[in-house]
Amino acid sequence: MYRLAELDADSAGLVRVIDYFDTLVRHGSDTASLLRASAQLADCVVGIEIVEHGRSKKNLRRCDPRGRWSPEPQFPPSMARDIAVDDEVLGKVWIERPGAHLPLDEMLVDRMALTAAIILQPRRLPTEAEHTRNLLFPMDELAVLTSCAGLGIEPQTPVRVMATKAVSDTAGGTAHLVISQDCTPGKAVGIEADGEYLNLVAGSFAPTPELSESALSSSIRAGISLAASASEVNTILSTARFARAQASATTPIVNADDLGALNLLAPGSHIDHSRIPDLVLAEEIGDTKQGLELLETLRAYLQSGTLRAAADSMHLHHSSVAHRLAKLSQHVGFHVDTIENRARATAMMLVLDGG
Repeated sequence: MYRLAELDADSAGLVRVIDYFDTLVRHGSDTASLLRASAQLADCVVGIEIVEHGRSKKNLRRCDPRGRWSPEPQFPPSMARDIAVDDEVLGKVWIERPGAHLPLDEMLVDRMALTAAIILQPRRLPTEAEHTRNLLFPMDELAVLTSCAGLGIEPQTPVRVMATKAVSDTAGGTAHLVISQDCTPGKAVGIEADGEYLNLVAGSFAPTPELSESALSSSIRAGISLAASASEVNTILSTARFARAQASATTPIVNADDLGALNLLAPGSHIDHSRIPDLVLAEEIGDTKQGLELLETLRAYLQSGTLRAAADSMHLHHSSVAHRLAKLSQHVGFHVDTIENRARATAMMLVLDGG
């Protein structure tokens, strides 16, 4: 059991408060249980006032952190919220904190009011599929944090999105691959969206040869996004779709990491360069004199097209150019001098030069 004063006013702290009250709802708590639990979390007196239909009298209860009812002295509410159900105010909740407000007091009272509304008029809790959808297509930050809590995922947990789609309509527009539960963060589940199937996977997820074989035999193409924190996973969804668009019969599953700066071409994307490993590593090596020399060699190679032409333009032996490109490849994690990586290397240099 933790106290509100022990939590930081960051996304992780907000999620713990949300999860605290969601647990009360899942366990079928009544208003008395809500008050006792809220008082323990707030570590101060809390109260609730319910307007009972058909009666002029109001039902008012107060509780302190030790579970005592109607404690004295009674302080004026330091923060209060109405309990609203379908635009009808059924009462209010409040806390009586004698000192300064805590950073999470506002969230605490908001969740008290929401939980009281659910108790007074029970509502269906979102399913795991709905929580997953709300993470990928969020309405606002609160929806994201609520879904993180509902799925049991810390907001800062690194995750990726895998987007799958059948090659043709005859194969089934929402065909998908079976992902091991060990590779799935929290209680996230796969969902259908716009004719494709979306899975949340761990940030360390990498497709196995068996998964690639399954995609090939099922006529499925898949793309794995760049990594992002769970609370920001919606910002990299486009890179999963872009990676899927690059998949083929020879490479049925494409990882966005392997596309480097080409991810910036993903439709509608505004991707932070720090999410793209190629750019992070290239900028890192560019901070040294030797690194700048290696990048200049790649620039000359891409412009001239061959090792010998690059060597001539730099007044070097072609073996020296090859050695430099090999060292750069080792640092950035892909072979910068191969035909299949020419577009990736060119995009990396264009972004570096433009930045």
